[in-house]
Amino acid sequence: MNPSRILAKISILLLIFFLVCCGKVVTVVEKPIPVPAVPEAKTEKEVQLPEVKLPEIKPAEGKLPAFLAPAALPDRNAIGCVLPLSGRYGNYGSNSLDAILLAAGIFDEKHKTPWRIIAEDSHGMPEGVKAAVAHLAKAQNVIAIIAVAGTAEAIEIAHEADKWKIPIILITPKEGVTSANDYVFQHFLTPTQQIKALTKYALNDLNCAIFSILYPQDDYGVEMVKIFRAEAASLGGKVERAIPYNKTQTDFTEEINKVTKNSVSAAKKANADKPENRVQVSLDFEALFIPDSYQRVKMIAAQLAFYDVKGIPLLGTSLWNSPDLFRKDAEYLEGAVFADSFFVNGFYPETNDFVDIFYTAYSREPENIEALSYDTMGIIIRVLKDKNIQTREQFITGLQQVENYKGATGNTSFSGDRAAGKTAFILKVKDGKLEQVK
Repeated sequence: MNPSRILAKISILLLIFFLVCCGKVVTVVEKPIPVPAVPEAKTEKEVQLPEVKLPEIKPAEGKLPAFLAPAALPDRNAIGCVLPLSGRYGNYGSNSLDAILLAAGIFDEKHKTPWRIIAEDSHGMPEGVKAAVAHLAKAQNVIAIIAVAGTAEAIEIAHEADKWKIPIILITPKEGVTSANDYVFQHFLTPTQQIKALTKYALNDLNCAIFSILYPQDDYGVEMVKIFRAEAASLGGKVERAIPYNKTQTDFTEEINKVTKNSVSAAKKANADKPENRVQVSLDFEALFIPDSYQRVKMIAAQLAFYDVKGIPLLGTSLWNSPDLFRKDAEYLEGAVFADSFFVNGFYPETNDFVDIFYTAYSREPENIEALSYDTMGIIIRVLKDKNIQTREQFITGLQQVENYKGATGNTSFSGDRAAGKTAFILKVKDGKLEQVK
């Protein structure tokens, strides 16, 4: 072998030995410097270089070498939000963001808040959801995400939570969404929770155990009938009959006759023959459940009164809760009862405090979406008060341990399935206005 080549190899080994012994750091260049090829000399003998034993380098105690260091920790002060800030549901997203900013103390001039709220617009679309979650999880490196979503978007968000391994608290009515993976939490009074509270109140407080149902023939109506039957049966009650109607119709004469088992027609005929002896409509049920919007419920209630179907309480869902509920024909709703996750005039002190500060900040009364968003941010802050929580996995553990959080929407706890257990507000129409009765 060429003597000059042998000397070059020895020099390189000695240089490496010198650098290691002196503890110098070697900078790796992104693009390696090209080294011209050296033609191999033709020789019959191979020269063996002496073996050089490099000294063992031990990392400082408690520290990992650079190549074993863990990935960058998330920013524990950064909270992401995936909201429909534009499109059909833009108002919901904007109102939700208002409440989140208020809960985070962004407007508190006296006390500087450590929290950074980073909002992304989902446009209320599955594709918008994917882009928003990816940006928050990767580019912004947030520790958790609050998301407001409908059914389709909720499913997409659940998939993205698993993909990016990031905890997401969903404000959505979608049942069973937390079963997708361990990163998805749900903060909402689900339909099952609503009906469970409603049927319990009907049996225990109204002494009603036999029910009938008028319901819209759509996915929501069918699902509510299924849940109501199951919950009533579990408490010892029963559903006598369930009559569907077209969700666009305005005349419910036929459905009212069916649900009363032709009692309306019989009473009408008897009263026509002998008006001096007025016959009352005879009913074989004690309460009527109508899972529909407040507009259609008011139409049905007025027509029930027209056909003398009176004296039974009407039961409903959170769809009834609207400021427009009492604008017209409210007299036919007297005694009606429904369940919801929030009531602006509720008797919880936390509810009253929230309504006061929200009105001071925005000059309007909050509704369900604001109350749920406010409490969601409040729960996150409570978890992150534990300074030991530094990773997303630790945050998940902390969130699962939340129990009896007292907020604007009542008490909230997270169970093993990561769906919030919530206190339902039982609301009753009394003297032409709503009041919380349970």
